[in-house]
Amino acid sequence: MRTFSDAVFQLSRMDGPEEPRTLYRFLFLLEGEIHIEAGGQPYRCAAGQFLLVPEGMSLSLLEGYEAVGYRGAFSIPFLKDASYPVLHGGNPVHQTFWFEDGAFLGALLERMLTADADGDKALLRSGLDLILGQLKPVTPASALPERFLNRVFDRKHPLLSITEYAEELGVTPNYLNKSVKSFTRRTAIEWVELSRLEHAKQLLRDRSLSIIDVAVGVGLDDPSYFARFFKKKTGMAPTTWRANLEKV
Repeated sequence: MRTFSDAVFQLSRMDGPEEPRTLYRFLFLLEGEIHIEAGGQPYRCAAGQFLLVPEGMSLSLLEGYEAVGYRGAFSIPFLKDASYPVLHGGNPVHQTFWFEDGAFLGALLERMLTADADGDKALLRSGLDLILGQLKPVTPASALPERFLNRVFDRKHPLLSITEYAEELGVTPNYLNKSVKSFTRRTAIEWVELSRLEHAKQLLRDRSLSIIDVAVGVGLDDPSYFARFFKKKTGMAPTTWRANLEKV
């Protein structure tokens, strides 16, 4: 971890030391889960989730589960542009980067880690610009889709129907669909199917589980229907997909 003389930027993997409260602090998870408290509010961060904590705000780790990712900090003078709305809301920003966006952010932070070690301040500033430009302030319009997505990808709970999610969130199914589609460009149903597919792939990696076990694990009690669903999404049967893992 480095400190520059004219301004401050710090970045490390998750096992790095704590950053000072005088800086904006952030973390991004690639794997696992971490429970933290920022400004007196609890947050659960899982893979693909980014948390930005304003300067001066308390931040403490409550517990973690095999967390792999990045943590860092920066000062306002270090930035090329300090006008981003997320820097002036006064509240933590907790945002999920799904699939391709999450992979891009992870690759960017890894490149920034190298640039930090090399003292390449220009690349670090550009990287922060890219990240801050992707973060959205917490608004009523973004709160519902984020709550829905966090629920859909929470493996502690089974997947539900859109009607059941809408009931949990206190809205109509139609309103939930419109809100999620407007915010993410995918429908609520598409997100449920993506979550089911990603969970199926995770379970298929465990060769102690039968295909029936995997089907039940993703909320589809009919293994024939599960096989058709999986083949429609991936182009191959679950057994073929599992067999191909040995070739990688």
